[in-house]
Amino acid sequence: MEPIYWNCIIAHGITAFSYFGIPIVIGVFLAKTKATIPSKFWLAFFLLGGFILFCGFHHLLAIFEPHVAVSLLHLGVLDVMAFLSLSVLLYLMPTIYQIVEAIARYQEDTCELQRSQQIQRLFLDQGPFAAYIKDEESRMLYYNQELQSRFSVDPQEWLGKTNSEFLPDPQEAQRVMENDQVVLKTLRPLKLIEEVKIASNAQPCYWLSFKFPFSDYATGACRIGGISIDITESIEAQRSLTDLNRQLEEKTLKLDAKKQELIYLSDMADMLYCCESEDEVYKVVALTCSKLFPNMSGCIYIIANSKNYVQMNSFWGDERTSKEIFSQSDCWALRRGKLNLSSSPNSGLICNHLIHPVSGAHLCVPLFGQGEVVGILHIYALEEISLEDQQITEIIARTLGIALNNLSIKQRLTYDNLRDGMTQLFNQNYLQTITEQRLAEAERLRQSLSVIFLDIDNFKSYNSRYGHLTANIVLQGLAKLLLKSIRSFDIACRWGGEEFVIVMPNMTLETLRKRVEQLRIDVEQMQLKDGDQILESITASFGIAVSEPGITVKDFLNRANQAMLEAKRTGKNRVMEYVNTYN
Repeated sequence: MEPIYWNCIIAHGITAFSYFGIPIVIGVFLAKTKATIPSKFWLAFFLLGGFILFCGFHHLLAIFEPHVAVSLLHLGVLDVMAFLSLSVLLYLMPTIYQIVEAIARYQEDTCELQRSQQIQRLFLDQGPFAAYIKDEESRMLYYNQELQSRFSVDPQEWLGKTNSEFLPDPQEAQRVMENDQVVLKTLRPLKLIEEVKIASNAQPCYWLSFKFPFSDYATGACRIGGISIDITESIEAQRSLTDLNRQLEEKTLKLDAKKQELIYLSDMADMLYCCESEDEVYKVVALTCSKLFPNMSGCIYIIANSKNYVQMNSFWGDERTSKEIFSQSDCWALRRGKLNLSSSPNSGLICNHLIHPVSGAHLCVPLFGQGEVVGILHIYALEEISLEDQQITEIIARTLGIALNNLSIKQRLTYDNLRDGMTQLFNQNYLQTITEQRLAEAERLRQSLSVIFLDIDNFKSYNSRYGHLTANIVLQGLAKLLLKSIRSFDIACRWGGEEFVIVMPNMTLETLRKRVEQLRIDVEQMQLKDGDQILESITASFGIAVSEPGITVKDFLNRANQAMLEAKRTGKNRVMEYVNTYN
């Protein structure tokens, strides 16, 4: 029996030690984990602890069971402990059930928390964004797989390192460090776009970063969390869009400039069509050039009628870089008959009409009118003259040549419409128009207007004697005499056949009589020749009339005509004045 006895002693001792060790282990566990027991479980916890201690005492007393001195005490203690244990067990049954349920819920919560943490870790590691956590010294505590793949680093390679230790650009590292410090100082989230340089990529990447502060509840330290999304494609697309917008704006500005140039050229063409003289043509071109080339200077040169020199006609701009008068040989454009561009110091042929020292760019374009060179269009710019400006200048030069041709045709047609083809005096249509204007002007100025009607005496017999060709010589000679005898502002017209009319403004009746009488004498004394043949002299009958307020052109001319007819009836070769018999 001796081995069985000592075996029971050892078993009861180990069991007692185990029971006494349970509260010790639980106490150490609570102290280490700083866990707290809910208040509703305090009583159950203490009763359960007491039950465990009583069980330990039970096995401890069982060691001394063979000794008679403690057998009664042992039995009493066992009875009390058995009763208390039964009471505690009965009392704790519902609570134990709650504890079991709480443990089950705790296990479920723990599993759910683990799953949630695992999902969060998968989200951070496998998400298409860069995520990281840093400490207060900007040392890396965590970074996800996106950062690892972007920078080709191992999961542990950056841990504990600062930005300056793993970022290739020191300035970039300093900038990131400053942003981290801003987050720590303000304790507020920071949103920014960061330019990140990666060693494996020549072009920088752009990340939209969100940095925020948070506390580590395990240690109480402040941490910096960050999430960065790669927006390089968006930035590049935005830059491309910006470039496209800029190009569109530039093209729009160019189109607007082209449109304005077309407007200027169109206005120039309209004004040139309305010009009545070459001087007006040159002024219109100079005005247009000043609008088309506001930052340039220029002038128009015209070749003199003698062809011996070239003279400045019109000028625009602030600086004159060419002589006012020079010979045709001084300009390469006039020599060659085509555009000449020169820029200092050694580009192009330098014209001799430029004022020294020559600087900037000079463009000479020949002007053609009526099939020949009539001058040049000269443009000066401080810098280069673009090809586009050269083309515009050539367009202006061609338009100017066309305008000069049109003006010549227009003047010739106007001359033909207003002049008598044989005598080159004004014709009857022009006489009626100009007389109406002069009558209105005389009435406005309260002056008189005089008209002379003259007819060659016996011209039909003269025509029959010498023939039509010789008679035409007589008409031409009389026309020349009339032009020499009148003032520059008087108007001489051929009325038709052998009849002529002269309109003289602002002349007294006495002066008019003397002038007409002298003209009659000059006609009578005029020598006419047809080659070497001396022709018979002619005489003319004159009728004069002076205007009155409100008189019409028709009545005014009729009065002078009636006076002329009266001179015919009373002997010819005389001057008769219209007398108003109704006054």
